[in-house]
Amino acid sequence: MYVRVVSFGTNWWAMHSRDTNDPFCFRRSAAWFNAAALMFGRRLRHCAIFPGQVRFNSKSGFDPEFPLRAVGKTFLCSELRQFAGKMHLLFERRATEMAPDAFLVTLKSTEHGTIQFAKPGWKSAGVRPISISLRGEKYEAMLLFGSEDWVESDLGRWQVDQAQCRIWLGDVREGALR
Repeated sequence: MYVRVVSFGTNWWAMHSRDTNDPFCFRRSAAWFNAAALMFGRRLRHCAIFPGQVRFNSKSGFDPEFPLRAVGKTFLCSELRQFAGKMHLLFERRATEMAPDAFLVTLKSTEHGTIQFAKPGWKSAGVRPISISLRGEKYEAMLLFGSEDWVESDLGRWQVDQAQCRIWLGDVREGALR
């Protein structure tokens, strides 16, 4: 499956190889992970109602010092899997000039309005959640969108603009613009 990155979650962490005698263990055999989480002041809170993560290995073409350079890029990924109660998506390597099958998108309450996750029909059938953190009305949701998929908030329906590699408000609800 080919996935284009539109946006990442807030929570980043890394794991190194078990061979700490290797002076490059923190770089050569490392893996970098990303998931949804919420910032409250200077504190990162894990309020997962849907736990999961994406993973980049050292051979994936991802540069952890400049993660935003991966935005707009397409990667060959494994299929989305559930393991130990969490969703996992492995980014294997960069794929040049490949049309994406899906888009990695992170929605936030401050930018995209309120989503009623408990209400049926908050997303189209093709949207696959990877990681969702929710506390009260505040949320961050890392989702895998198909080309025609959408998510509905109190502002309207959010869709992926493939040409611009961004999320945009397709159907605006009346009175939703503040």
